[in-house]
Amino acid sequence: MNESSMKRLLIASLAALLVMGLLALASAYIPGAKNMTAGALGHVDPVNSLVTAIAMCLGGYLGGKRFILVALLLMVVMWIATIIVMLQVGVQVEAKTLGSVLAYNRSQILFSLLAATAGAAIGAWLQMKRAPSQAH
Repeated sequence: MNESSMKRLLIASLAALLVMGLLALASAYIPGAKNMTAGALGHVDPVNSLVTAIAMCLGGYLGGKRFILVALLLMVVMWIATIIVMLQVGVQVEAKTLGSVLAYNRSQILFSLLAATAGAAIGAWLQMKRAPSQAH
């Protein structure tokens, strides 16, 4: 991978994270947007998954198909950081274990990873569709 590709992935990553943060902040002010749904596998925040998909779609558009793996890695790192914070705060409030935090969040973790991957893939696809055809 050349320096230009690395810069493009870095810009795509920063743009996706910035947009995700801004959309998450904006969604906090939309009435009813934080309705968690509980299912057999745990709790899911559909708005959060949509925010993730939109942000990673931008990243995929800017970074191309190589961004798909980057998007997945970004979400894994974000979830590791989130779980660490949950454990630190949870221990002070009530007895939280890694198992209980993962059990509560397993659906959201899965859906956010799927949303990131799908969003990045759609963005990369849109970029390829927009690129001028080289076969003339």
